[in-house]
This record gives sequence, structure tokens and C-alpha cells, in this order.
Amino acid sequence: MDPSQILCYKNIRICNFRIFFIHISYLSSKPEQPCIRCISSSYQLNSILVEKFHVPASDANRSTTTFLQSFVSCPHNPEYDIAEWRTLLWTQALQEYANIAGEVYSTWLILRYKYLALSADVISLLKKLRRTFTLALITNGTSSSQWEKIHCLKLRSYFDCLLVSGDLPWEKPNKNIFLQACEILQVRPENCVMVGDKLETDILGGKEARLAATVWISGPESPRAFQFQPDFTLASVLELPRLLPLRTPSLPDIDDLNSNSSDGS
Repeated sequence: MDPSQILCYKNIRICNFRIFFIHISYLSSKPEQPCIRCISSSYQLNSILVEKFHVPASDANRSTTTFLQSFVSCPHNPEYDIAEWRTLLWTQALQEYANIAGEVYSTWLILRYKYLALSADVISLLKKLRRTFTLALITNGTSSSQWEKIHCLKLRSYFDCLLVSGDLPWEKPNKNIFLQACEILQVRPENCVMVGDKLETDILGGKEARLAATVWISGPESPRAFQFQPDFTLASVLELPRLLPLRTPSLPDIDDLNSNSSDGS
């Protein structure tokens, strides 16, 4: 679908749209950046292990790789406090250097949020979008780990609704998590646009919930092999204004000039 058609898509007025930003880690100007940031933080952590803690380079690389593999496999074990669990993963990864696990974890946490931080252009975009639209964020993951991200990245400042699957009976792509956001915001699903980078959770979930449109921030996977196709595809989240024209705050809506009534959406 041509991006210029967004204004008349399904005959829904643009001023009635809401937006779902579905996945925290893709809120960067380019979809591949989270992976690049992960690699960059690993290299920096390797250097710190060598220079500050005097761990041999080969052992530093092994320890970092082992930790990241374990962390991705199981970000949080609910039987442990989140900091205790991550420290345990570092203890296991560092092996004979386990005595520095606590310090290494603290260093890793600082680097993690340094490289996950939203760029200035994305922050600017979110602020501009929120002047026109109601914004929601829905993310899969354990409650403690996802709320840590939300807190450390200061995401509360940019969204009107934040839902973490770990707090709910459902996760994406279950339509109910999207409908829960609609209920909280008191909007209809058909007046919502979903934006995400995962075809199998974000796009599928948006389709299942029958939202007005789905926008895929493209990655390495091909949508052609996927059963549910996104309505729109963008290379970067920064291209969103092409689809969702931003209202000028000083100017009233055309609809407001023509009518004194509200449709209640």
C-alpha cells in the first residue's frame, strides 16, 4: 500500500488514530542498531575485563559470550531477585574469576543501558507524535526485567499506556493484550495503528486484534514467507511521519472546524 493512502485507509480519519509501539528494543533510528549495540557493549566489556580486572583476553571473550548466551536464553529466573540472577549468570560465566562477578554485573548494567538508550532523534519523534496521538507501548517479557528497561530508559515520559506481558495472562501475538491497551485508553481497535519490528508477534497480533493498520519496521526477515502481511513497511521508525502526518499544535483540526460534536473515540 502506498504510504500516501494512510489518510483514507479504511475510511478512518487520521485524527482518530492511536499508535502502539510494540517492542522496546526496536526504538532506534535503524532496526539493526540493537544488535550492533549489543556487539559494541560486548567489545567494551571485554576491554574492561582485560584492563580493569586483568582477565586474559581469551577468558574475557569466553566469559562475555557465555553470559550473553545464558542471559538471552533465560533473562530472569523468578526464583531469584533479578540482580541476584544476573550475578549468578556472571559467576558461572567467569568460572575461576567468579570473585569479580558482582563488579562485572554492575559494569555490564551501566553499559547495557548506555547502548540501549534512545537516540535524540527518536526522543524528538516520540514527543512530536504524542502531541497528535495517544501512544502505548506493549512488550513481551518478565515483569521485573521489562519494567527495569522502562525505568532506566525513562519511557514513561513518552507513552500514555505501558503494558508488560509478564503482568498479564497474555503476551503478543494474543489479541487480548492489544485489546487491554484499547480498553485502558478507551479507544476502539479500528482506530489504532500498530507499529512493530516482529512479524510473528507484532504484525500478527495487530491483525488478530483487527487494528486499523500495521506498520512493520523491517529487519532481516522477509514478510513474503509470512502468512500475515504488514499494511506498511518502513526501513526506520523515523519514517513514521510519512504515514502519520503530525498535527500543528497551533492549528485546529479540519473536523473541529466543521463539527461541534465528537464521535466518542
